[in-house]
Amino acid sequence: MKYFEPRLLSVASRSYSMKSSCLKSCFVLFFILLTSVYTSAQKGELSQARISFSETMWNFGYVPKTGKVIHTYQIKNIGQDTLVIVKVRTSCGCASAPLSKQRIAPDETAKMKVIFDPRKIRVGETIKRLHVISNDPNNPFADVQFTAKIGKRNSLVKLTPTEINFDTIAQGIEDVRTVTVENISGEELFMELIEGPGDNVELDFESRILKPGESTKINLKLKKGATSGNLQTSLTLDFEGSRIARVSIPIGGVVVSK
Repeated sequence: MKYFEPRLLSVASRSYSMKSSCLKSCFVLFFILLTSVYTSAQKGELSQARISFSETMWNFGYVPKTGKVIHTYQIKNIGQDTLVIVKVRTSCGCASAPLSKQRIAPDETAKMKVIFDPRKIRVGETIKRLHVISNDPNNPFADVQFTAKIGKRNSLVKLTPTEINFDTIAQGIEDVRTVTVENISGEELFMELIEGPGDNVELDFESRILKPGESTKINLKLKKGATSGNLQTSLTLDFEGSRIARVSIPIGGVVVSK
């Protein structure tokens, strides 16, 4: 007769419980969505809500493994009925995606702020998915994706530092941090801003053109009117020559109200 260690049985039991809970959650979401579509069908018409995204694939490029990076997807209702976002599910615990609103009137837009934490992912290239569940009968389980190269260096530029931290600062006080960008590619590069850090941080580029071996600076100024609370944003840049390297810089800190 074989005997099993109680600890192993406990782990197996917890694993089964987690899987069971996940299946129940998925079933509930599916049931809610199916009920909504069925109710509309009984009334003689399906929902005319139609979901559309600003993009279905986003590339963070090279990101350090030490900080969070952010991208905001725009979700637009291009249909004739109110679009209802039932839930957004992520493919891993490394990302969250809060919505600015869940009900979107025809021709209106909502923001889906994707916060990716590469600290929970191993070094290398990764691709993650987000499942947006809505009452669009043509696309009830829409997918968007994002990619990143975690903890790896690119061959075009060297950034120092790779992450900006404003630490803890009182609201109403301006503070400046600087990133030095060195061209290590051997050819002239143009620096292009792809996605800025939002309203709380102001950018100043010393130069956007870098000759081989040259360095330039990016100054990031925390504004006096910065919103109190945790500051969590990022900056995404493209460096273009005969090749292109995309880099995202995490930006963090805490703004304390007076």
